[in-house]
Amino acid sequence: MVIRRAAPGQVAVTLIADVQGTGHCEYTAKLTSVADGGQRINVGTATVDKARSTGMCRDGDPSFYTVAGSGILHDVGPAHGSGYRYNRA
Repeated sequence: MVIRRAAPGQVAVTLIADVQGTGHCEYTAKLTSVADGGQRINVGTATVDKARSTGMCRDGDPSFYTVAGSGILHDVGPAHGSGYRYNRA
């Protein structure tokens, strides 16, 4: 996952997902707004930018990322549970 500094309407997030031998999906999402003093970015629909799989890669729901301690929390909405946490390297 790459999060870039961007203006609203520009691509702010690129996410690459590989699923053990079954697929490869690359998504991009545009920044919709920044909140909480810059600690949270809201992004629009994650759209499939590139895909090397059949039927596996689909556009995702709007979501947000927050800086949370030593990592980043990605909330992908109620359809996906509580979201994902990415730890900094």
